[in-house]
Amino acid sequence: MAARNPLAKITRIDSDARIHGFGDIWRLRKSTPKGHWLSQVYDPASKMFVSHLEFNTEAQRADFVYEPGFFRVDCVLERSRKHHLSIAHLPKQDQADVVFKVNWIREFYKLYRDGTVDRSTKGFDLAVELIAANFGLAKPRINWNVDDPNPPPKKRGCRNNVNAIPSGSSLRRWIERLEECDWDLTELRDGRHNSGNTKGWFSDETYDLLDKFAHKFASAKRPTRWEIYGRFEIAFRWQNRRFKREGREPDRKPSFSRFCLEVAKLDRFEVDLARLGRDKAHRKWKILGIGQDVTNALERVEMDFYKVDLHVVFADTKVWQSLSPRLREKIERGSWYLCVALDVATRCVLAMKLTQREDARVALETLRMIYHDKSSIGRAAGALTLWDQHGPPWELATDQGAAFVDAFFQSRALSLLMDVFNPPAAQPQLRAFIERFFRTVKENLLSRFEGNTGGSVAALGDYPAQLRAVLTVDQFADLLVRWCVDIYHNRRHAGLGGETPRDAWLRLTKLLPPRPAPDRERVRISFGIDLTRTTRRTGVRVLGLDYSSEQFQARCRKQGDAEVEVKLDPYNLGAVSVRFDPGSTDWMTVPCRTRFMEGRRLRDWLSASEDLARRFDDVAQMRWPIVLAAIEAIERTHKDAVGIAQIGDEQYDSDAIAFHERKLRLGFAVPPTDDGIEPGSTPGGAAASVARTGTLPTSFALPGSRSFAAGAPRATSRVHRPEPHSPIRATPAAEAPVSDRAAAPPVQPCGPNDQTPGEDAVPQPARRSDATEPARPRRRQSTWKLEK
Repeated sequence: MAARNPLAKITRIDSDARIHGFGDIWRLRKSTPKGHWLSQVYDPASKMFVSHLEFNTEAQRADFVYEPGFFRVDCVLERSRKHHLSIAHLPKQDQADVVFKVNWIREFYKLYRDGTVDRSTKGFDLAVELIAANFGLAKPRINWNVDDPNPPPKKRGCRNNVNAIPSGSSLRRWIERLEECDWDLTELRDGRHNSGNTKGWFSDETYDLLDKFAHKFASAKRPTRWEIYGRFEIAFRWQNRRFKREGREPDRKPSFSRFCLEVAKLDRFEVDLARLGRDKAHRKWKILGIGQDVTNALERVEMDFYKVDLHVVFADTKVWQSLSPRLREKIERGSWYLCVALDVATRCVLAMKLTQREDARVALETLRMIYHDKSSIGRAAGALTLWDQHGPPWELATDQGAAFVDAFFQSRALSLLMDVFNPPAAQPQLRAFIERFFRTVKENLLSRFEGNTGGSVAALGDYPAQLRAVLTVDQFADLLVRWCVDIYHNRRHAGLGGETPRDAWLRLTKLLPPRPAPDRERVRISFGIDLTRTTRRTGVRVLGLDYSSEQFQARCRKQGDAEVEVKLDPYNLGAVSVRFDPGSTDWMTVPCRTRFMEGRRLRDWLSASEDLARRFDDVAQMRWPIVLAAIEAIERTHKDAVGIAQIGDEQYDSDAIAFHERKLRLGFAVPPTDDGIEPGSTPGGAAASVARTGTLPTSFALPGSRSFAAGAPRATSRVHRPEPHSPIRATPAAEAPVSDRAAAPPVQPCGPNDQTPGEDAVPQPARRSDATEPARPRRRQSTWKLEK
């Protein structure tokens, strides 16, 4: 029996191996006891059977390569990490060159697989001719005419002629390079990206001199490039003289453009740090993120002051219109501050206040506007859209300004159960939304008016902004409110993806409605004016109004008359909060004995008191019908200015209250509701009955309050009012006919921030007792008669 051939033994092949042999590159497809089925790597559909003898014989050749695990996943990932670049990473010109080469290589493999060409020199030359004919390319003929105006295109080495036909040797070089680098297509990139002069044109001393003078550009003196280049030329001449003394060849002088290129290599942050300063450089090159991730309305509210880049006239509009041009030049002009609260999620303006200075009291008033519906302000300014965005915020973000870090503001803001966040100073990017809103106000509103300062001295130039101011304060407030409500809230916002701020508010509040507003006592303690008063038998008196209750009187009887702390809400004089012990946390709510003051504003009461003190100075105790008529007249007179006054500079504190008490001589006592009103002294008995039952007849009541008589039916019909300018005359009863006596206006139920209607009122004749008429005996009336 003949000996068995050792090359015929069975050889196991890895299924993920790559095989270089048999004139091509193969991988295993299937193994059998007699041999192996192989397929080409670039053509998985092809197949070839080799026996174990044939495979072992081919493995003895020098050019045979067996790579086990080449197509395994971990090996592929490892190669991808080594060759992390792809064609997309290359420049566009190189991408077109690589794609052109890949197309030629693909066509060559097709011809080679079909057996049309081989890998010899003649085979590659034949492949070039066939592929060129397939692509429709032809080699240009040689043009021996040197004077031809249209010379043939250059060879393929030019960037502008990448589609030129390559030679057979070039095609072989591309294929061999691609196979050697494991089919990494980026290796087909030619070396033109590394072309150029790498040694440099100058000596090392000249390069050091260039670098030395280029760094002088980063100086606090801010020299220009021409100044530094002039000093460089002097130093360069001295260097060439030294080279001559040493017997060396002088260097070529670098040009100014070459010097500018050296300056451009400097770190831009280091240059700005030296030339502009640390703060400006940090603000210019600070990395910005995506901002706060806010998804709900009122989740984050940003508040800040902005000095309006516009000069306004410090005069009333009617007075300004009546002045001559010569007198108008003497009227004072200046800039105001605007305090704004902005909701980050919807970009809606929740509150605005105009003031002459940054103050904690103004900031607190702006914070209070967030909780109220401001539609009456918009209507007063002529806006057609409701300004109904309000609610308690979750987080309040302010800057480190004196008005916001003041303990007065901080304590009251925290008492409203919100998070107060004060970012570090000089970091406006932490409050980017409110800062961007101020820029929008400057670009879209202030740029329309005369007297615009431009925001800086450089932008102002020689423009006389202060002399060109023509808008008064109330006119500017009117335009500001209308621009905000009608234009800004209804304009597409890029930060909201094209949605308007008002639509964003309606959408988010429908998904998650705002939380309930704080109760009246918390609002009074948080936003109220701090006063100190001495208790008396009638209670505690503030601005001529007595506040008392049974619980208050019991406490006074227990410890006697003493000084107490009082919290007065300027938007609701119906009650005050009193604290007897300064070290205690207990506040007692004490109602006003005059129940008509429920919901009345401090501003209206001061105006009415001033009018009463001027006309009835000789009367020791005011009769209630006169007080009632005066307050109603004040409200009707100022109803057009109500909305604008709420964003104007109106501040009250303990000193202001004391000043008004001294100025108006409020030593008189307004009689309480149950002691000073009789059915006969009140016109028609209507006002008396409404006041006696605790009506809220106010145009500026707190949010959530009702305006109806306690125990009375809630009628929905219109309540008729007298003529808006009914006279109040101090005439004896004997001289005044009954028909000439004007009726006191009845009380109109109103909602929060609603204006007092007066233009469509219908006069109701009724009898009113005079200030000097003796009071009649009181008559007891039951509640059902009052309701009837």
